[in-house]
Amino acid sequence: MAPLPNIELVSFLIIIIARRFGIKSLISVYVFVPLELLTYGFHIWSLNYLYVWAILALVVIPIRKIDNVILYTVVSGIFGILFGTLCSIPYFVMGGASMGIAYIISGISFDIPHCIGNAVLMVILYIPITKAFNYILDKTLK
Repeated sequence: MAPLPNIELVSFLIIIIARRFGIKSLISVYVFVPLELLTYGFHIWSLNYLYVWAILALVVIPIRKIDNVILYTVVSGIFGILFGTLCSIPYFVMGGASMGIAYIISGISFDIPHCIGNAVLMVILYIPITKAFNYILDKTLK
């Protein structure tokens, strides 16, 4: 999926894992982030990954007992559209309001496909992956 602009399975996977493991899901987030940084390198955007994926998990944890594809589609879509805004925080700190706002505006063309991609992936994958994930964990964690 790398050639597609901001369309990824990470949001989906974090939601699924946060639903099952609650606060412990943050362990997977902080294993994933260093691996991603080793793969793609370090830059200013590296700071974003230290908190944006944790924010998604922390949003899902309080509602994790609700099993509803529509709810998680909305959460995933909203996260996609807000991703650029969440990632703008370091730019606000480094360059002030004008740099942060410019970052948000310049990223809208990436946030829209991110929103749509997250929502579509959730609608397609939520039920089968949740069933398979729970089946496997229920069998192996007994």
